[in-house]
Amino acid sequence: MNTYWSQYVQKTEELYMSRGLRFHKGNMDRWIDAMGLRDGMKLLEVGCAGGLLCHRLKERLPHAEITGLDFDTGHIEFAVKKSRELGLPCSFVAGNATELPFEDNLFDACFSHTVFNFCEPDKFVSEQYRVLKPGGRMIVMDVYNRGARPEEWIPTDGCEEKELFDRVWEAASANSLSSVKRYENRTEKYFAHLAAQGFRDISIDAVAAVNYAPDCDNVDDGMARAQINDDRMSELCSVGKAYRMAPDALTEAEYRSLEEMINRRYDRKIRKYENGEKSWDFRIVTTVLISGTKP
Repeated sequence: MNTYWSQYVQKTEELYMSRGLRFHKGNMDRWIDAMGLRDGMKLLEVGCAGGLLCHRLKERLPHAEITGLDFDTGHIEFAVKKSRELGLPCSFVAGNATELPFEDNLFDACFSHTVFNFCEPDKFVSEQYRVLKPGGRMIVMDVYNRGARPEEWIPTDGCEEKELFDRVWEAASANSLSSVKRYENRTEKYFAHLAAQGFRDISIDAVAAVNYAPDCDNVDDGMARAQINDDRMSELCSVGKAYRMAPDALTEAEYRSLEEMINRRYDRKIRKYENGEKSWDFRIVTTVLISGTKP
């Protein structure tokens, strides 16, 4: 059992909701076109988390055979359960991205989303090369300019909520569990890694998705509420994982108070939305897709 990521980095529900805003039903045709996928293909997502993208693809490509792999068993358990709930027959496997548990020449396409920079690059690429059929395609998706500014949901006002948030995260940062191993795999280097492992026809594309614009008229009510509540969940999950890593940083009463303050703030945002009080805030996330073909 390996549940480090789902316990200390990003909860499965948090990832599923945030990916649901990026890969939503209204823009899946854009993603499928950019990835070069077709119905009937045998597909592998490397680092599938809770399986959101696999599920979205299965809805649009019903005859595709879709497998999701993730090292975190908590993510895989969630993905399997969600597949049953949705009635979408995807397969999910717990495994290592650099030691794929599949035979050679099996898949028509392998794809990953914000995974490459957490893996040893040569093994990550060579393993997908190995399991792809000749003519198969590897697609690496990464958020462009990720990390250029802090998360928008982090409180910034000089208030008790900010003080408690900072205190618990300062203590959590001293815990080794807060440090995720990363590799110096900058997006602009992905091309060279694919070429070095033998991929050809190396290409780039990009998809821009509106992740937050609840006041705009082309965002329906369900999506607007989901966008606001995605920020709520991100903040609640952030303080929750920090508190698990540093339980002595706050008293239980302070932690519960912090949760209540977060929820009250987002409840106010929902009420403003319902009352038509518009702030016109928006966020757009651009994802680059770098791909190569196995000869």
